[in-house]
Amino acid sequence: MRLNTRTDIRSIFGAGLSAMMLIACDGGSSSPAAFDGTRSGESFLYVAPSDYYFGTKSVGSTTKQAIQIANRGADTYQLTSMQISGSLDDTDNLEYTPDEFAIPIVDSIELQPTQTVSVDVSFIPLTEQQKKANFVVNYDTIKQASDADNLNERRYYEGFDLEKEGQYIAARKSYSDYMAADPATSNKRRAAIKLPIIDESKVYGTGNDLELYLQAIDERDRGDYPAALASLQRFDTLYNDSYLADDALYLSGYIQLIDLDDSQAALRSMQTLRTEFPDSSYYDSSQYSEALAQIELGNDALATEILTDLRGRHTGLIAFGIAFAKDNLVSRLWFDRASQVLNEINTA
Repeated sequence: MRLNTRTDIRSIFGAGLSAMMLIACDGGSSSPAAFDGTRSGESFLYVAPSDYYFGTKSVGSTTKQAIQIANRGADTYQLTSMQISGSLDDTDNLEYTPDEFAIPIVDSIELQPTQTVSVDVSFIPLTEQQKKANFVVNYDTIKQASDADNLNERRYYEGFDLEKEGQYIAARKSYSDYMAADPATSNKRRAAIKLPIIDESKVYGTGNDLELYLQAIDERDRGDYPAALASLQRFDTLYNDSYLADDALYLSGYIQLIDLDDSQAALRSMQTLRTEFPDSSYYDSSQYSEALAQIELGNDALATEILTDLRGRHTGLIAFGIAFAKDNLVSRLWFDRASQVLNEINTA
């Protein structure tokens, strides 16, 4: 259902001979938001940054700042238009010079839950004095979730923000409360990935290794695979003895295999993992991934050898020439996966 009640996201930009400020305003309540942003009225849209200082800029120069609009709710928002305007309250206020700011022409955008859009705002001072303007975004709400679902999404982002501040125990509680309320968006998967990692830190501590590993997870989640791999490489250099070292190595191989389709690099990562961390909980996963990489490289014989070994370690009984998995969930999982791929190789 589409709601036609329209609300504005209003971010006031200020510029001067020596300074330029950005202040976020809304028509309702405010709360902490993504990227240190500000919530807009009764919606779950957030604008960031909420305060921005362009600094002293030369007359005639052009400076750009990316303004992000994030959907932190469970509804969808149709961003219908964006514009730079003068003072919203006093149209005669000469401090506001919208003609010295610019944004690109943006078509209507349907912002789904968890999504973020970035808009470049340009500041082009024409005279030496303080300048201000409003960045206004008009939107409609496409209602598709309950108020409870929308409020629950706030718990996820509270956890996310607390995590970024290094407050991992508090972040864990927010993530746990979020998961307990039956989440409505894909943030459920994100919280499920991070919760056990943060739980483990209660035993091993919350140092820079945890921060860097969580950073790599977020980079991969944003689709910035080169940045994620760079962070994981830095992790390997700095924290090779960390309790998360095998996690980081597996994540590297997973990104290479699944996200980047770089089977050769994935093969090296998975082989290194099995060699350096033979007791890792990722051993089975890395062996299975190594087999998939070998198949992609055309090495079916090597893949068959690897998968046969994987299935053999999870075989509990062979009767009348038929193998059966050990009687536990993990063994049945890997026995079935290995058997399926072996059958595909043999019937190809």
